[in-house]
Amino acid sequence: MSPELNWAGQPIRAGEGYGGRVNATKTWSQTPAAKQHYCVVTESHLAEVFGHGAYKLTRSEAAKRLELLTGTHRTSCYRALRLNGRFKRHLYSDGAMLSWR
Repeated sequence: MSPELNWAGQPIRAGEGYGGRVNATKTWSQTPAAKQHYCVVTESHLAEVFGHGAYKLTRSEAAKRLELLTGTHRTSCYRALRLNGRFKRHLYSDGAMLSWR
């Protein structure tokens, strides 16, 4: 069996990448700067944002409050507030305002 060859037709040596460049081995032992926290938006989060049905909010205001409450990304908050999404049986829209039922 023949060894793997680099771009110049030479055998690939230890620590060498396919393009002839040496791999940066010092970054392999480093740990990430901070562990990321992933939060799932739940029914109780949305109920709290809407005050268990007491408030009517615009979609942007509800997304901002949900982002502050859960720490999730804004995109995840907007996905949770879709009228045909995960919580469609609880969200109600009358024009521009969303409410919780």
